[in-house]
Amino acid sequence: MQLIDLNLWLPGDILMKADKMSMAHSLEVRVPFLDKEVFEIAQKIPASLLLAIGTTKYILRKALEGIVPHSVLGRPKLGFPVPLKKWLLTPMGDTILQQITESGVDQWIQLNVVKEMLKQHRMGTADYSRKIWTIYIFSLWHSMYIKQSTFRQALVNS
Repeated sequence: MQLIDLNLWLPGDILMKADKMSMAHSLEVRVPFLDKEVFEIAQKIPASLLLAIGTTKYILRKALEGIVPHSVLGRPKLGFPVPLKKWLLTPMGDTILQQITESGVDQWIQLNVVKEMLKQHRMGTADYSRKIWTIYIFSLWHSMYIKQSTFRQALVNS
């Protein structure tokens, strides 16, 4: 599994995301656990110390006890969470709905259903954050590559 992670998941997913997001914001990011010397030492750690009592990164967590707060050491892995649920409860939800409404995707998306999903999401009766976000991203793509291209082509032809 580690071989698959090292050769596929890290370069094709996690490291790519970190690289793109850091470059997009002019940040220099280091990945300390992928340092050659650290990696060579980590390879020598027995599997029994990597996963113990159902805890991942067991030996690392033990080594950092007393240095890093327990609230950090004991928390589960998070990945790259995006607070979509919360965003839709703020004025950003209105901005997202406006983008969807004005993007010209109404030939594929029933706008009244999207509005209802946002309403139910805000009332707390359902969580439509992932669906609304997917529609939002599609509407951005449509605005940038379909709607604007059509507009530009009309200018060229006139």
